[in-house]
Amino acid sequence: MYHERSPEFYESGWADIVAGRSLNLDTIHTIITTSRAVDKHTEAIGDVEFTYGVSETAPKKIATQGQWNAAWNRAARALKFAFPFRQAELDAYAEHINEQFDQQSELSHGRVLRYDKAVRFRVGNSCKYELSDFECFKDIYSAHFSAGGRMHNDTGESSKPGGRESTVKREPCRKWNTGECTRSAATCRFAHVCNVEQDGRVCARRHVKAKHTEDTKSKST
Repeated sequence: MYHERSPEFYESGWADIVAGRSLNLDTIHTIITTSRAVDKHTEAIGDVEFTYGVSETAPKKIATQGQWNAAWNRAARALKFAFPFRQAELDAYAEHINEQFDQQSELSHGRVLRYDKAVRFRVGNSCKYELSDFECFKDIYSAHFSAGGRMHNDTGESSKPGGRESTVKREPCRKWNTGECTRSAATCRFAHVCNVEQDGRVCARRHVKAKHTEDTKSKST
């Protein structure tokens, strides 16, 4: 961490690298996109004691391929600096995950992010795997990408039981209606539809609350 040529990286991340733990890319994404003060925290690994910062900011979850790449590239630079022999492994893994992003529709990118976390969690909890051992992750891949896999529909996406399309119903996003939501319609856990209630029912049309009256008037005309 204190080497003159060490890449920029948060201090607790160095502790995770030394301990062989899986890095939290959401934390790295939060650090990249947010500038906040940190508190000091101390952790012991064997006889070595690390003092590092804990972010006061609530973690932001990665939602897009670009955000994943930004966080991964920063993590990979630190990992390669600590363990230069892992360069080929880390480069192969980045290529593998980007292939999954490219092969899946944007609506399914949440599936790719969950698959990535599951793979890195397995590798971080075992000494017998490398990130490039893709054959050893077939069960994880199947669970997330194969129809019928137990994690396949764990993204809030629409599914087609019995050959008929059904969509998971979500509550209207209050932040989107006030212009404060930073997520896309595909990645937000709430629906980007009007939340105005009329006659005991939610409008649910694709306009924000402020445009409700204007839009309904134009449609009636």
